[in-house]
Amino acid sequence: MSDQQQRRDSWSRYWAGGALHSCATSFDGNYDDAIGEFWRAVCAPLRGGERVLDVATGNGALPRMLVDLLGADGRLPGVDAVDIADIAPPWLGQLAPELAQRVRFHPRVAVESLPFADACFDLVISQYGLEYSELDRGVAELLRVMRPGANVALVLHHVDSLPVRLGRAEVLEIDWLQQTGGLLQRAKRLIPYMARLATPAGAASVQRDPEAAKARSQYNEAMRELQQRAGTTDASDILFETQAAVGELMQSVAAVGAAAAQARLDGIREGLQLARLRQAELAAHALDADAVARLCRRFAERDGLACVVGELRVRDQLFGWSLRTT
Repeated sequence: MSDQQQRRDSWSRYWAGGALHSCATSFDGNYDDAIGEFWRAVCAPLRGGERVLDVATGNGALPRMLVDLLGADGRLPGVDAVDIADIAPPWLGQLAPELAQRVRFHPRVAVESLPFADACFDLVISQYGLEYSELDRGVAELLRVMRPGANVALVLHHVDSLPVRLGRAEVLEIDWLQQTGGLLQRAKRLIPYMARLATPAGAASVQRDPEAAKARSQYNEAMRELQQRAGTTDASDILFETQAAVGELMQSVAAVGAAAAQARLDGIREGLQLARLRQAELAAHALDADAVARLCRRFAERDGLACVVGELRVRDQLFGWSLRTT
């Protein structure tokens, strides 16, 4: 599998889980607080005749916000939303037909290669998305599809923000879980012994087997280490989620058999690998002040667009950059 295919698969699986946005563990439902205030200000001038492009939309947090803010009074613009992943937001099917027909999702579309004509959008928006593209090519495509007088509004990952710090921490914890001699490897070693517990004879043989006792001891030790480690990291969620998944799996081995249990363990490992890819990508593409300044200079090449840049804080935590052209 190529890096691009792996990236698409990782995000497709994430969005298929139903999360509305990429900070699902930090917010219930859609964004609120400073991020919501930023987008409400962006939406305020819209009157319904515009055409809006949402880049790297995921499950459509921004189109959904546009619907919620503007749909009731007839000001919902035409929205095209693109993402590299296979996306099919479940909420779209719950809208009234007159609203749903104004929102179009385009899966498997990269920012660097947009399937739209020149000069067709009045507003381009993106929330934690544009920075994942090759920025020179991505911005060139945005400028190409923007009409004269069009504007851009972005929320971007900040190198010092809470989501980025958590992403870096999660990568470290996933690496710890998957290391040689780590929890997943010790669980794999224990599975054959747990499978023998399905019969009285097998259970008796396990009781007499010193290797079985050693495997169980090492597995229990890894679980204790996880519990201790969870108290020292900002990414304890990934540890506890894995602990629960592996613990449930081990309890089912005797019933499902060694082969099925191993397949489930492989699924846990694959899920961790995909999560690692997403979090590593997040950290790698977060922007510092110089990168945001370069981005503003690129937009200034188009009709002298001026950028207003700010730092978004939610619950006293830095959550990203805001960027809006005028």
